[in-house]
Amino acid sequence: MMTTRRNFLKVSALAGGGLAMAVSLPGTSAMLANDDISSFDLGAFLNIDTKGNITFLLTKHEMGQGSGTGLPMIIADELGADWSKITLKRSDYDPKFDSRLMGTTGGSGTVAKMWEPLREAGAAVREMLKSAAAARWNVSPDTLTTDNSFVVSPNGEKLEFGELAEEAARLNIPKEVKLKDISEFKYIGKPVKNLITNDVVMGKGNYGINVDIEGMVYAAIQRCPVYKGKLVSFDDTEARKVNGVIDVVPVPHLDLDLEGQYVAEGVAVIATSTWSAFKARKQLKIEWDYGKNGSRDIETYKKEMSESKMQHAYSKGDFDKQSVEEGFELVEAEYDNPYEAHALMEPINATAHFNGDSCEVWVGTQSGERVAQAVMKATGLPQEKITVHVLNSGGSFGRRYYPDSSIEASYLSKVLSKPVKLTWSREDEIMHDYFHPYQRSRHKAIISPEGKVTGWYAGLIRAEDYMEGLTRWEIPYFFDTIKTESSVIEGMVHVGAWRSVGPHSSSLGKECFMDELALRLNKDPLDFRLEMLQGEITQEGNDDFAKVVVSYRKVLQERYIAVLNTIKEKGLWTAPKKGEGRGIAIENFSRTVCAHIVDVSIDNSYNGFKVNKVTSVVHCGTVVNPHFGRGQIEGGVIWALSAAMYGGIEVKNGVVQRDNFHDNLLLRIDETPEIDVHFVESTEPPSGLGEPGTPPLAPALLNALYNATGKRIRKIPVRREDLLNATA
Repeated sequence: MMTTRRNFLKVSALAGGGLAMAVSLPGTSAMLANDDISSFDLGAFLNIDTKGNITFLLTKHEMGQGSGTGLPMIIADELGADWSKITLKRSDYDPKFDSRLMGTTGGSGTVAKMWEPLREAGAAVREMLKSAAAARWNVSPDTLTTDNSFVVSPNGEKLEFGELAEEAARLNIPKEVKLKDISEFKYIGKPVKNLITNDVVMGKGNYGINVDIEGMVYAAIQRCPVYKGKLVSFDDTEARKVNGVIDVVPVPHLDLDLEGQYVAEGVAVIATSTWSAFKARKQLKIEWDYGKNGSRDIETYKKEMSESKMQHAYSKGDFDKQSVEEGFELVEAEYDNPYEAHALMEPINATAHFNGDSCEVWVGTQSGERVAQAVMKATGLPQEKITVHVLNSGGSFGRRYYPDSSIEASYLSKVLSKPVKLTWSREDEIMHDYFHPYQRSRHKAIISPEGKVTGWYAGLIRAEDYMEGLTRWEIPYFFDTIKTESSVIEGMVHVGAWRSVGPHSSSLGKECFMDELALRLNKDPLDFRLEMLQGEITQEGNDDFAKVVVSYRKVLQERYIAVLNTIKEKGLWTAPKKGEGRGIAIENFSRTVCAHIVDVSIDNSYNGFKVNKVTSVVHCGTVVNPHFGRGQIEGGVIWALSAAMYGGIEVKNGVVQRDNFHDNLLLRIDETPEIDVHFVESTEPPSGLGEPGTPPLAPALLNALYNATGKRIRKIPVRREDLLNATA
């Protein structure tokens, strides 16, 4: 493959000798039209010193997904580098990274969006090193190759990258380079060891909760337990008697007009240790004004959902007219997906040091940009006076996209004129989470006299204006008429991004309803899905977005069909074992299509069933590192199964009723099923893997339970009483 996008690369010599590669990336797709990435400088993201050591600057957030290894693998393969010479260096936040492409981490897009730019950068440096060697040997660069960090001549002569780095840095960047064929890759497609494993195992990982700044004090905040409640008054007499307490400070709502951001009112205890701060805040006597949310609970919320007015989202043809035509049957079902907590292993935390004319923040975050914006507003400082040190995090799943802890810490540091380390307790983290929104989905289908599903309706009711209703490109199946509606009601708790966001909710109803329709028509669930995926995708509208939608849907159609056909070809969809039930579901996220086959058996446990095996088939284009890829799908399965078995946040009088792992249970090792992951072979560019494994798990489970019991459950989590009380 030849590429001529050389205008975005810059090369300079290292101060101590060697080569430094910088990159300025133009917008790469209409899909990124809302991201302001027309031009930004990554700085020296790739350094090769005179000893041949290669340093890769990681601008993305490493939270266990392996991007800190996957990204260097891409550039190392094009470069022809020795993997043992590659070192990872984490980047602090820099305004140059203000975009989802380079700075913010989310949407399972890290490897997918960096694939082409990093390959081009690696190829450019490779050609420059070859040119430097060619000048020494007085040969054509085209006769040379690179391997194991050497430039190699046809007669076997070798020059190490470090020997050539300074000379290469003085050369012009080639106007065009040839990218390697996938068959030439040495690392991509192989289970390369994680670059950060040793630091994690040896306790050297740089996590926010381990930050220790000279002169810092420790803070814990008692927040209003009800969403949008207000602080009326507080008595800190007893709290101040606790050994180590320095001060007690009220924390206002801090409405900073940031998308999706919420900081609860509360009272902060400042102490000489986190333990003292935690202990003292229990002694606070606080009067709250809970407001209207103080009288709401899950049952009143469900009632509000039932009474909500639906609004049009998308339509094709006249569903309503077709639904009442003579001989046509209308089938309906309703599904509930509850609030879900993140329950992170490392609780939320942040350390801030406001010193009058500048502020530093240390935090594990998915978006240094959002932290910087928030701290600017919280302190009143200009952007150039804000430094954000982006650290590792012990899990995120969307939660660390929000900078609330950084807002709190920087506010307190400004008030106290001291560096402040703020730590949330486990109880804080669960009770004041940015929960996955509660969503109810209403589905209807029209069945013709000939037994064909001709019409499809989806109505989504969800908390606050967080997710749009189902659009055309989110429905992979073909119907003569389509109608989607949505309704937004005020949430009882704050909501936010949760691993796989919208598809986790929409997939539950969509894929369960597809199963119900297949069985109603006496068709095999897999074959029925393949049947409903057949159709011609046409463009709706003439704008650029309409063109993107067509392209996107064509990719998804091909991948859905490829995944289901792979299942058939490998013989993965067969009759279940005796005494078991088997279910299937398929969903897409970030262009990746994932199908799960779930095998269950019924027992007398808390949930009334045991998941014995999950078989996953995934189409994500090129798998950069199969070890990480498999791990992400396995993690998505476990994450989703925890939600399906133990999830759902109860709210009573506005207060979240869970607060730790004793009541917000996670799947245990002895409950974890065998997980068998298959990837569809592909040479297409990679798409995301961090989230696609989550959405199809719950519907596949509910479909398997129906297969085992003949009883239909249309909600998660599933309890034993649900199985006992369910009807056919």
